[in-house]
Amino acid sequence: LIIFFGACENKKSVESESEGIVHQEVLADGFEIPWAIEVIGEENFLISERMGTLYHYENGALSKIKGIPKTKTFVVDRPYGGMMDISLHPEFSSNQMAYLAYVNENFHLSVVRFRMEDNSAQDLEIIFTSDQFSIGSRIEWQDNNHFFLSSGIGGTPGPTPGPQDLNDPRGKIFRLHADGSIPKDNPVLPGMKEPSGIWSYGHRDPQGLFYDVDDSILYSDEHGPLGGDELNVIIKGGNYGWPLFSYGLNYDLTPVSNMTEQEAAKNTILPLKYWTKDFRLAPSSLIKLKNSNFKDWNGSFLIGGLTYQSLIRYDPETEKTENVMPDIGRIRDIAQLPSGNLVILIDH
Repeated sequence: LIIFFGACENKKSVESESEGIVHQEVLADGFEIPWAIEVIGEENFLISERMGTLYHYENGALSKIKGIPKTKTFVVDRPYGGMMDISLHPEFSSNQMAYLAYVNENFHLSVVRFRMEDNSAQDLEIIFTSDQFSIGSRIEWQDNNHFFLSSGIGGTPGPTPGPQDLNDPRGKIFRLHADGSIPKDNPVLPGMKEPSGIWSYGHRDPQGLFYDVDDSILYSDEHGPLGGDELNVIIKGGNYGWPLFSYGLNYDLTPVSNMTEQEAAKNTILPLKYWTKDFRLAPSSLIKLKNSNFKDWNGSFLIGGLTYQSLIRYDPETEKTENVMPDIGRIRDIAQLPSGNLVILIDH
């Protein structure tokens, strides 16, 4: 589903815990496993679907984008990988360029860019390819020539270093030029002699990225194991600890590691906020509201909750977390419209 949320009152309105009356309307349905929504205009979006379809929604009509690369999913209890984030270049209005993160036919994470023309993908160019699968990936722009890309790894810590291994692309956030090349001002990480595409490491599964252009801060939300979901401030060259330390537990209730919080604070970057197993977000997306029509929410983070099938609000000033739209469905992505209202993508 794509659901529209407006801070107004009419016969389709619903009661929200912290906002009173909110207008709720289904704009489109019938998707299989929708993953990302990108706003072109007030009634103009792109929607990616995990199983490999990219849709264009415009003024109530839904069309498929032709010419998209084939994707692959890996099935455990449900499909993983496939098509993930869709993102517009900041100058999309003039260059019509879009960027797509997906798992390619070799089961490796890739990013392709293309020019949108008449609901088809033209001039496709693969600008990034890793040698590993990603369980979840987001694209977020820093400016017109730099974007961030997350690469996730799930499960319980394995026998290999995983996200601590700088030769392994999983559990990393990358920073790349718009053409996929490596910026010269990227960090030189331990054991390396020159910058790589890696901006930060030691992540588990960062499925939400948000760049605050006013404060020049990159935020990420991240799946923990059993508990330990995190909201992080991403710092250049930072090590975010997985699997050396976690506030969560392994799925068999054993500790992830023996490292203490005090030791982790000396060796890694601790989260801005974490949640225990008593409040399992399973965060899928991240946005920080500014100038929205939800005035009480401005300055707060909205997080898509998979486990609780809820829209979750975290207020960094009060440090309060609340389910503001409970039992709405597995929220995959959230976007703010030019009007200040919201669209929310739900994976049932």
